[in-house]
Amino acid sequence: MVGMTRLLAVLAVGLILCACGKGKEMSNQVIVQNEAYTVTGDSIIEDSIIAWVPKSMDRIGSNLTTANLDSLYSNLDSLNVKFVQGKSWRLRKTRPTMMPEYSCNQPLIETLYNMSIEGIADGIDKNGNFMASHNYSRLYCAIYLSLACLKPHQAMSTLKTMVDRDSIIMQREGQWPVVSDHIGWATAAWEVYKITGDREWLAFCYHTIEKTLNINRQVLLDQATGLVHGAGYTSARPLGTPRMTWMSYNDLFACMALGNNILTGNAYSILSEMGDELGIENDYMKNAQRIKDAINQHLWNESHGFYSSFLYGMAVPRQAPLTDNTSQAMCVLWGIADDDRAENLIANTPVSNYGVNVTYPASAPIEPYFVNASWATTQAMWNIAAAYTSNENALRRGLGALYRAQALYQSRGIHMQGINTDDLGTSASNAAMVIRVLMGMKFTPDGIEFSPNVPTGMPGTKELKGLNYRRAVLDITVKGEGNDINTITDNGKPLESAFLPGNIEGDHHIVITLKQGVKSNNKVTIHHNEAILPLTPTVEWRGDSGHIVGFVPGQAYRLSVNGKLTNLTDSVFALPKNDSFTEYSVEIAGKYINGYMSRPYLDFHLTPQTAFFPDSVSGHTSITVSVAEGGDYLIDVGYYPTGTLDVREVSVNTHPMGTLVMTSVNELSINGLAYSNMVNVKLLKGENIIAFRQIRLPKAFTPCKPFHVRIIKR
Repeated sequence: MVGMTRLLAVLAVGLILCACGKGKEMSNQVIVQNEAYTVTGDSIIEDSIIAWVPKSMDRIGSNLTTANLDSLYSNLDSLNVKFVQGKSWRLRKTRPTMMPEYSCNQPLIETLYNMSIEGIADGIDKNGNFMASHNYSRLYCAIYLSLACLKPHQAMSTLKTMVDRDSIIMQREGQWPVVSDHIGWATAAWEVYKITGDREWLAFCYHTIEKTLNINRQVLLDQATGLVHGAGYTSARPLGTPRMTWMSYNDLFACMALGNNILTGNAYSILSEMGDELGIENDYMKNAQRIKDAINQHLWNESHGFYSSFLYGMAVPRQAPLTDNTSQAMCVLWGIADDDRAENLIANTPVSNYGVNVTYPASAPIEPYFVNASWATTQAMWNIAAAYTSNENALRRGLGALYRAQALYQSRGIHMQGINTDDLGTSASNAAMVIRVLMGMKFTPDGIEFSPNVPTGMPGTKELKGLNYRRAVLDITVKGEGNDINTITDNGKPLESAFLPGNIEGDHHIVITLKQGVKSNNKVTIHHNEAILPLTPTVEWRGDSGHIVGFVPGQAYRLSVNGKLTNLTDSVFALPKNDSFTEYSVEIAGKYINGYMSRPYLDFHLTPQTAFFPDSVSGHTSITVSVAEGGDYLIDVGYYPTGTLDVREVSVNTHPMGTLVMTSVNELSINGLAYSNMVNVKLLKGENIIAFRQIRLPKAFTPCKPFHVRIIKR
């Protein structure tokens, strides 16, 4: 029956496609064909669902409605998901001003591009700023991907609204420093400069980024690992689900997210390059290298062949059992994953037929946008990374996934009820495929580097006309398929290299002919939604034993002892005896990967040394502590929340050791007493002076009520 339905759909598409195109030869070359759907230059076929471009190329024709979505997805009822449909897209008679025109031999892609530039124009408010979605990190990505190129002045204006008192605004999603991905602003701002060459903007950005990084370094840097603390936009997402309800805000701060560290390292690299442009000497590239080294040391998972999304835990930081694919793409594009690691990462990270998941494994069988598909910005970054590593198979699959989602869902205004759509991000992502992949433009402070990548299945000539770049207007023509430039000319004159200097003026017509260059292994690892992250167990700790609540016989449970795993076979288990401080937790082993650990149990072995720490309104307090043995210790603080955020820098014998964060929201408080995150410190035998300096935050702040310090020997 399914085969007959698909046959009828194919026959229907064949009839419909006879009317496609605009006087040009119809393109039926296949961009991607997998078990789930087929995308060609004209159409999409997915079981009984079809989409096509009519001859007028003013809309995306489709038989998809919210009523027949269940023919594609049989598990929507069980997941309590409901789709709603808004207004379908139709091409306007008036083209958005100052936006380049794109034409090619693939009517579907050309039409989707036109829909995208209208979506970008619609995403600008009456003040000339981009409308911020509920997730600022995706807006930074969208500006980097294409908004800076297509609408640089609006991008600049929008980014300026995110600066206050010469630093990037931190109080956005959640409480900074718990969520600390605001430094992504630097990547977006740098892209705007590379496209505009605006020196005044450059100076403004340099001082803004420098001040923000100085604040971040003071508060977020983990001295033990060299990474920065804080949950990112993807690491915070699964932690807010029932799988991770044991984590307090202080535990979230203790996380060290891959995305935050990549963006921080990139910000230091950007600051170094900005200094070169401005003639300001600095050592910020050393900071960038240190973070790169720390990422590869602590967040690369050799056994799985991908980067962990974040480190987490109370006393013993451990890699989270999933990856963040937006950040992984950044690792490829910005040189974090070097040598063969970048190529292997793209080849070995599991993706679905519907695209690369935002995180893998998924936290549930359904993703928040377009069912099992990726966020558009994640997919776009992944596609550019696939092109960068010359993995044509990954690129074709990624392009097909992006085109499918935009054609089937965005064109019909279909989205999940209660979920904020990101039409601006989707539009910017699709436009980026033309600018960064098919045209192959990479913007630098000195000009534009060209490296087009046109995969098999997208033949013919591609033209981007009327692109405003600094004092020039560019028309770019790319002919043929491949990933290597055969010839390149500017206004008919051959260029010595595939580079256009930034000081050009007037009209320039760049013509590029392609040939097939070296490809990577073209491997793609496909998952079929089988790798769902196991649930996080709930454990009742009883001093010398533990009890797994809701124990499922036959389920593979693991006991973690300071990160080392042993098997559990019963709901009640004894804890192994240790003669030193130990962190215990339980996790469930999945088919492909283990789940998150339960709330840890900290066995102090001996009663920790406790020193009363009276609060100081002056902002500086210190205590003198004497220990019988020098070495590594842990410090945390018991405190009474006051309704705001209290952040203190800890130093031992004048040496900075880390930051204690005491938030007002803490699910683990007992009788009103809550505990901060833990900080690793080194104490000398005998007396040590431990100082706690209040760090003044941009937001109004009230010191915590009197609290005590726990000092635990590791």
